Amino acid sequence: MVMGAFGMTTTAYSPNPANVAVGTTVTWMNNDSVTHDARADGGAFATPLISPGGSASVKLTTAGSFVYHCSIHPGMVATIVVQ
Repeated sequence: MVMGAFGMTTTAYSPNPANVAVGTTVTWMNNDSVTHDARADGGAFATPLISPGGSASVKLTTAGSFVYHCSIHPGMVATIVVQ
């Protein structure tokens, strides 16, 4: 995958955990047959719903470790570390 690109399927985000630099625009690509999103547990970022085959991007401007999840599939969780 290209730098800053993340994949999603019904059971996981990949890579997990992920490490990016402050100011990176991260793109989530939905490689599944159902809709997903990516929402930080503390509200630091959120993508819109991403249809199958679609993508969404968020610029991460704050350093920290962020746990995030899919609002539709709460068992899908991951962590992104912004340094």
